[in-house]
Amino acid sequence: MLDFIICATSNLFRMYLINRFIVVFLGKLEKGKIREFLVYTCFYIVNTTLFWEFHTVWINVLCNLVGIGVIVWLHTKSAKTILFVTSSIYLIHAGCDAIGTGIFINYKDGEVSKQVYAAIAVFLIFVCELIAERIITIRRSMETSPNFSLIFVPLCSVVVICLLIYLNVYIDRGIAIVCIGLLIVNFFMLYLNNLLLHSVAEKYETEMLRRKMQVYASQLDAILQNEERIKILQHDMKHHMNELKLMANKHDVVEIQEYIDHMEDFIQNPNEIVDSGNVEIDSVLNYMLQKARRELKNVIANVMMPEKIKHSFDINVLLGNLLENAIEAARQTEEKYLRVDIILKRGILKIQIENTFMSENIVKEKRKEGGTVFLTTKKAKEKHGIGLKSVRKIVEMYNGTMVVIPQNDIFCVKLILYMSRLENGI
Repeated sequence: MLDFIICATSNLFRMYLINRFIVVFLGKLEKGKIREFLVYTCFYIVNTTLFWEFHTVWINVLCNLVGIGVIVWLHTKSAKTILFVTSSIYLIHAGCDAIGTGIFINYKDGEVSKQVYAAIAVFLIFVCELIAERIITIRRSMETSPNFSLIFVPLCSVVVICLLIYLNVYIDRGIAIVCIGLLIVNFFMLYLNNLLLHSVAEKYETEMLRRKMQVYASQLDAILQNEERIKILQHDMKHHMNELKLMANKHDVVEIQEYIDHMEDFIQNPNEIVDSGNVEIDSVLNYMLQKARRELKNVIANVMMPEKIKHSFDINVLLGNLLENAIEAARQTEEKYLRVDIILKRGILKIQIENTFMSENIVKEKRKEGGTVFLTTKKAKEKHGIGLKSVRKIVEMYNGTMVVIPQNDIFCVKLILYMSRLENGI
């Protein structure tokens, strides 16, 4: 009975790991959740039953290949993708099964082995899944990735079972109970880690939403102020026209010019630094540049954007992160200098941000996949790192380039994004 419980428990954990493998490769299934659950349930019942009743290699191979293939098919209809993902997952599982049984017993087709070795195989699959998830999340520059220290949980589980087997500390019943307990512990550790990652992701999204609300509130306030100024000007327009007529009769051109300049200064809203016509991007820029002018001495902004542009959200995320880092760096210097140049022409977006910085707060880190990367040494480096990951991800999305040039006391970031390529599906 205990052997069957171990078999059922380990196979259930195996189903969960298969799901995690598929999510790593193809992402979560957005639609058809009920259908996916039913497929997993049927796969689990059929797989457990066939293994327990027949104990035949070719039946197990066929069942696993078909089951994994059907689940992958729910995520994609590409034959190449189905073949690759299915074979990859199965080979990992088969390899772990071979290690889990081959090291300790001489397995024969049709022979019922003690299910503790099935538990060992599951722990090894767990290790492989964590490694694969870690590698893929890093390559995709994702904001959250699994805690790699979690790998010690299944590894320690394997060590404990092996010691019990070799030292004969427990009888079969005792080892079986330990296996069941370790399977439950491993599952809950993985589940709690998922909850933690989900919480971190939600916190990040909430922070981004909060920042977005602040940006739009600031822009709305600027718009309302503009309307109020225009209303006042309209109300006093008759008076202004009379004053201009009197000056014209006097042929006082200089005084007329000064009066008009004064009217223009009145109309101009000090909170509206950028007015490109693109409301969404103007909102982010005005919010960040207002913050910059409060904290810095010298702020220069040159923006040339069309009124309408696709993918404004991505550009806002990019600008928000870059400007936040630039303002924070410039704020710590005596010069407190920031310059922003943005131009969109013929589908090519060019962004250049310059700011003064303290060289001791920046360190170089060489990476194989991305050359030299500049990182902050400040306490807020985790937040800084998440922001830069988002920037690099957006740059890659638009087939763009990003160049970082720290020279003397000026830190310069240059970006080129090919907007037209993404819109045309290139």
